[in-house]
Order: sequence, then structure tokens, then C-alpha cells
Amino acid sequence: MNSIEDIQKSFKDLLHSLLNSLNEGFDVNELAYLSSQGKNELQIRDKIAWRLHNKITEKLGNQYIVCREWSPKGFGRAKVDLAVLELDASCTQIVRTIALIEFKAQSIVKKEKWYLAEFEHDIKKMKEITEKCSVCRDADMYFVFLETGQEKKVNNYKPIIAYSQYQTSKVKFKKDADYISSIHSYWMDFNKLLANPIVEETPKIIYIGEAYGYKQYISPLIIGPLKTTDIKS
Repeated sequence: MNSIEDIQKSFKDLLHSLLNSLNEGFDVNELAYLSSQGKNELQIRDKIAWRLHNKITEKLGNQYIVCREWSPKGFGRAKVDLAVLELDASCTQIVRTIALIEFKAQSIVKKEKWYLAEFEHDIKKMKEITEKCSVCRDADMYFVFLETGQEKKVNNYKPIIAYSQYQTSKVKFKKDADYISSIHSYWMDFNKLLANPIVEETPKIIYIGEAYGYKQYISPLIIGPLKTTDIKS
């Protein structure tokens, strides 16, 4: 039997692999179309959940499941976007939690404060769950941030592209020379909310297709695995 450390390492590698190929499972240009209409957080989360479900079940068996919007017993309305759970042999009880994952998405590449506030809220929520839920004590915690950008500023189709009105001079586009460095500098701000800084990765730009004549891209940031000692009180 694999140890929880082996399972969590395997899961980490799998999560990175799936998010770095996040266009898979969508039709050609589908994700670009969905992203042009608004945030793509739920569409990507649900597709990742489905792909994770298939991969984990295939590799580890039916006792390992991926649960969307999981609420641990005794936590009221508090939910986690995705939870990877290990069940007992009869698949009737949760034995332990392998990972907890929260997703957030930004529609344009622009430095803002809201996603830092959401990050702080989500990691503290997961921290409380791992500390107080008996089957979550060993869980790894992840925060996935999906930064969507596009090749150039919107001119045509402004009335139907959801975030065109927010494309001020502060927005960065793929054609800008400082596009990647700007994303990286924004991401480094997440470290200010962690007890142990871990955000180091260089943004990867994934082409997700074209919608209304505009090429679109996503840069996924995976913060984790986190443990309670990585999160400020």
C-alpha cells in the first residue's frame, strides 16, 4: 500500500500536469469563448475535477475520489472547491483527506487587491478545516490562480466581451514586452500572506484558442502543497 506521502506526491505531479494542459477536454476555441464571456474559474475547475477523478480512480482504485464543493461534517456552509478523499474498503466512510483545493480566476492581467483577499480567506478556511476536521489533519492544501490574458486590447465586440470596459492602461497584454514579468511580480504578492514564502515559478503562457478575433491565454499558478505552518495565523 502506498503511503500518504507517496500518494500526495503523485497527486501534486498530476495536478501540475492537468493544469499545464488545461485546454484538453474542451473543444477547439471553446475555453477561449467561455473566457471571453466572463470568469472561467468554474468551467476549468469542473473539467479538472473530471480529469482528476478518472486519473486517480484508474491509478489508485475506487476508494479514492474527487469531490466538488465538499463540505466537511460540522462546518456548516463552509465548502472547499475540490477535495481528494480516501474512503474505506466498503466506500461508506471517509478515512482521510489527501488534498483540499481552492480555485480563483482573473479575467485580465492587471494588478488588483481582491484576489489577495480571496487567497487569504481561502487558505485560512482550509487551515481551519485541517486543524479541526479529524480526517483532514494530514491534507495538503492548494490554491490555484488562473490568470487569463489576451493578445491585444478589445476594440470590436466590446458590448459582449465581459471585461472590455476594464481594459485600462494598467492592463498587460500578450504583445507587451513586460507581460510575463508583470504577471510574475503580481504573483509574488501572494507570498506576503504566507509564513513560508513559496511562490517562485515563472508564469507559463498556455494558448487556449481564439474568440471574436482575439487570441487568449491562461497562466495557471499553483500555490501548494501548503501545510498549516505555511499559513499565517
